[in-house]
Amino acid sequence: MSFTIDERGRPTDIEVVEANPKRMFEREAMVALKQWKYQPMVVNGEATPRVGQTVKLEFKLNQ
Repeated sequence: MSFTIDERGRPTDIEVVEANPKRMFEREAMVALKQWKYQPMVVNGEATPRVGQTVKLEFKLNQ
């Protein structure tokens, strides 16, 4: 997953970069990532968006 961390520390511009299997958990992954909160990047005392962040999510199912 690729995304930007905005000035408030929230993920925005979320995109699925790779999914295996395709379209199986993409929506759930985006919903989960939207709930995360990060420390915003501060430059010269001002919160600044942090573009080009990536994370890998794995979903495991019990059998």
